Amino acid sequence: MKWLKTLVLISAMLLAFVLAALSVNQQEVTLTFAVWETPFPLSMFWWLLMAFLVGLLFGLLNAVWVNFRRRMEVRKLRQSLAQTTAEVERLRSLGVQG
Repeated sequence: MKWLKTLVLISAMLLAFVLAALSVNQQEVTLTFAVWETPFPLSMFWWLLMAFLVGLLFGLLNAVWVNFRRRMEVRKLRQSLAQTTAEVERLRSLGVQG
């Protein structure tokens, strides 16, 4: 459990450092992608913060999707195990006929 506290502390310190570094970048910029350009300039802090939050959202959605797929797989495997166990018990109850 101590490693979890350490991980949370290091993560919090890293987040604080990143936010402090981002807040220093107050120069306003307009982003350009190929021929498209953002209609309004924002400070670098806001662009980087939005990129971080979008990445965080995509990461969380991916984790939810993977977790959902794993749960469905576990459900199928448990059903298969229950059926197999029931079949084994049925065969054991028949006994050896010779």
